[in-house]
Formats: sequence, structure tokens, C-alpha cells
Amino acid sequence: MLRIGVTGLMASGKTEVARRFEERGARIVEGDALGWEVLADPEVRRGIGAAFGPSVLSADGSVDRRALGRIVFGDASELERLNALVQPLLERRVREALGSTRGEDVVVLDAALLGAWNLAEELDGVVIVEAPVEIRLARLEAARGFPEAEARLRIEGQRLPPVRGARRTWRILNGGSRAVLLRRADEVWEEIERLRSEAPRG
Repeated sequence: MLRIGVTGLMASGKTEVARRFEERGARIVEGDALGWEVLADPEVRRGIGAAFGPSVLSADGSVDRRALGRIVFGDASELERLNALVQPLLERRVREALGSTRGEDVVVLDAALLGAWNLAEELDGVVIVEAPVEIRLARLEAARGFPEAEARLRIEGQRLPPVRGARRTWRILNGGSRAVLLRRADEVWEEIERLRSEAPRG
């Protein structure tokens, strides 16, 4: 079994690449979906409410991610505080999810925070998806309906944790059309398939 990480900043196209790998036969572990689960954890919700105030909680007690984002993406110290509340449980959930995929040929972890979890050296390779800031900004506005100022706040406030210790690294520049991105993803997938065919069995 091969385990491959796919990482990149917001609106870079990393999830598009991960989904392409899924179409080609990979099993996907979605970091964002696990992040939603962690934010629903009662202890995490209480910690976030205590740290950032009632304005980041909805009427039903769930975390209002958009309201929280306005706070943490505009202040690095606030983002660090949020990460301290969320990351330990999220990393544990990610490791559990990866552990449940035994027997798959290729498992892909789609996660912007991959570098923060010290997981890269445990993976067989990492794909880093990059895109120019202005293109990412336009994508975020179109996909999520954010006003330009809010989209820029989020993009400028996010930093990609450095990926250290990866056995192999592929970089995909997503500055053009979707067709170009998918073609580049397919090229990387062919390399991943070659690695899988060469890997020892058992």
C-alpha cells in the first residue's frame, strides 16, 4: 500500500487533485471533513467558545466557521490559539483514519495542515498544489461567495506548514484551466502507479 499526501493553500486546487486520484482508484482521507468532526466535539466547542467568545457559536451551539475565520485569519496569534485547541484531536483523528485503510492499494490524505502533523516522513510521497494569490482569490470569491475583502483576509492569513521529511515530493502549479490541472494530476498519478507496482508485496 502507498500513502500519499496532497496539500496546498486555500483555493489552490488540492482537493481537485485528490478527487482526480480518487477517480483513478485511490482511497481518500479528507482532512477538511475530519476538521468538521473535530469542531463538533463538545469539548472543542466549549474551548473555542471560551477562547473566542459567544459570537463564534451558532444558536445551536455549533461553531460558526465563517465568524471564527474572520477572527483567526486576521491575527496570527489567534490562529495559533485555535490550532492549539483543535490540532491535537485532529491529528489523532487523521492517524486513526489512515490506520483504518489497511489493504487499500493507494491512500491519499487531502490536508492543508499535513506539514503541521509531522506525518510527511510516514508517507510515501507528498503532492504540493500551488496557485498564484490572485487566482486563488478569484476562486474563493466564486466558489464560496465571500466578498473580496473577506476572501483576501483568509488567503493572506493562511500559511502552509512546511512539509519536512517527505520521501518524494511532486509540485503541481495550478495557474491555468481545470483541464491542465487534471492532466498534470494524471501525470503524477502515473508516477504513483509506477511506485506502487515496484513496491514489495506483503
